[in-house]
Amino acid sequence: MTSLMPKQTIDRSSPIPLYKQIKEILIKELQAASGETGRPFSTEHELVERFHVSRAPVRQALKELTDEGYVYRERAKGTFPVQEMPARPPGLELGGLVAYLRSQGLDCKSKILNVDRVVPTQQLYKILRLDPGKEVLKISRLILLEDKPLVWTQTYLHVPEKFHPTTEELKETNSIFVLLENEQGTHISREDHQIYASVASEMEAEILELEDKDPVLITETKLYTRTDQLIGWRKAVHIPNGYKLSFSVNR
Repeated sequence: MTSLMPKQTIDRSSPIPLYKQIKEILIKELQAASGETGRPFSTEHELVERFHVSRAPVRQALKELTDEGYVYRERAKGTFPVQEMPARPPGLELGGLVAYLRSQGLDCKSKILNVDRVVPTQQLYKILRLDPGKEVLKISRLILLEDKPLVWTQTYLHVPEKFHPTTEELKETNSIFVLLENEQGTHISREDHQIYASVASEMEAEILELEDKDPVLITETKLYTRTDQLIGWRKAVHIPNGYKLSFSVNR
């Protein structure tokens, strides 16, 4: 933690739970201390004394910080801030990764590789339930973190031919989904994800600057409109150690 940042404290009159207040304070301090690697994070005991609370809210705050990739724990050594592996938090909107990473003070760029209407593969015809011969809009994009490839995405959308954004339009918005909503009034309201480990194909390795057959993390996503219409499919190929995917499951 940095000594240059004034220590914040909790507001006991606030309706926000104590653990959430502690968590948000610690996140701000972790971000302010970016670049200080190898230093142990505050211990449970130190945080209990600092905030004058029981161990329960402190433990909950640390658990969520760990789950969301802000810190990691090593037995008998302590809790350490994660500096080189940003977390992708739960609830991040589709197409919002670039904006999110930039908001964390990271140098993140988006490069549009291709925008075109294409005839899908037989597998994609089945996924999107299209008649043979139908074309779809394909957007290929590479996201870079600190000028190094992070994710390669290929998005296929079953949309009218008149909807054909330019590379410049996509650069300005950083999201095909923002353009789709603004120009077509089509909002993606549901995403069904499948995440799995694989090995890089020859093309994936070339684009992501990997060796052929290097491990990658793949996310395949079905995209649905508010009327529950399946409108698109996206494949995202991630550098496996680029960042953490963080998500919550409610029950």
